[in-house]
Amino acid sequence: MIDLEAIIGTRTHPKCLLYPWRSHYQACHQRIKNQLPMRENPNPLPHKKIGVAVIYNEDGQILIDRRLKKGLLGGLWEFPGGKFEPNETVEDCIKREVLEEIDIEIGVREHLITFEHAYTHFKVTLIVHRCRYLTGEPKLIRCEEIRWVTLDEINSYSFPKANTKIIEVLQNQGQPPKNRT
Repeated sequence: MIDLEAIIGTRTHPKCLLYPWRSHYQACHQRIKNQLPMRENPNPLPHKKIGVAVIYNEDGQILIDRRLKKGLLGGLWEFPGGKFEPNETVEDCIKREVLEEIDIEIGVREHLITFEHAYTHFKVTLIVHRCRYLTGEPKLIRCEEIRWVTLDEINSYSFPKANTKIIEVLQNQGQPPKNRT
């Protein structure tokens, strides 16, 4: 019956008068055929707010790290950062996450871009700031590898899709002036 229904009509254009068993077909009698099957509204995707640091050193190189191989987007390169804690400012989030992830201190500077990106099971809002490296030796705490790269070299690394917007903004703006102490 379902196959016959698919041949005769569609959900959006039902042709109830052509169904041979229409007298037994309650959806046609009640004129709700185009509402079936009834679908529940899916739960909204969880939404995470992420602070992201584009960290420059004295030579104008950018710090990137490779995500741990296990887990979501494992093995891809990224700009350091992470999820906001309750009542945390973007600057505090970025400083805390960089310290927890690679154990360096940074100065958070100007805002670069804010945008949303949807994955299959959640959405993120990325709030990206240009940052200045201050002190500390980068350590592999929550990443596989750390590199200082130039803007010209950045395209030779594999980043998650969401990071392509950040890279485009950086390439359109060019290198910032060298850090002043």
